[in-house]
Amino acid sequence: MRKEIESIKTNNTEQLTLKNLEALPMNRRSVILNKEKFIQTLVEISMLQDLTSLKSRIIVLKDIITNHKNDKEGISNIDVNGDTVSLRRDVLISELNQILESQTLERAKYYLKRLKNGVQKVKTSKVNDINLSRWKEYDEIITDSLWILDKRDTSGAHLGWYWGNFIPQIPHQMMLRYTKKGDWFIDTFLGSGTTLIECKRLGRNGIGIELNQEVAQK
Repeated sequence: MRKEIESIKTNNTEQLTLKNLEALPMNRRSVILNKEKFIQTLVEISMLQDLTSLKSRIIVLKDIITNHKNDKEGISNIDVNGDTVSLRRDVLISELNQILESQTLERAKYYLKRLKNGVQKVKTSKVNDINLSRWKEYDEIITDSLWILDKRDTSGAHLGWYWGNFIPQIPHQMMLRYTKKGDWFIDTFLGSGTTLIECKRLGRNGIGIELNQEVAQK
């Protein structure tokens, strides 16, 4: 992909314009990078005191991410015994674009720091396994209401024979949001076992209570 950087001077202020940048197809494939070299590059870019120069380096970095053959800095050259990091390509490109769209040096450096921290640090809470530093990569977690899903999940062991069961997505989302792997989950109205099935799928322990013997045996 050709990138043409054109510097123009307006009122004695140098501005950077991106001319004829082709839109990149967004996919969810991961890109594996040399972690140490990638972080070092981000640090070097963040030390620049000129927005134009900073954006120029980001364009070069973006070109490397989208086409490893253009890598002359060793970012995508993986050492067998080296430290690597796997990032979702579309999310990474989106974050680089956010830096390119920044109107001030301070804002660009803020986004750079956030990207660097997301690569360096794993930030989790006491209630789940979600890495908050890379929350954009969690497409599986629904942030909207769980009561407006258009259809139930019928995959795996889930069946719809029981008259009072809720859709599997509800316990699935609740476990992702509020439990860690190995935690215990209890359903006092087990029914057809929807909750326990999701416990099994997500690596949680489950206890179910069902008073209706016919339903329990089935």
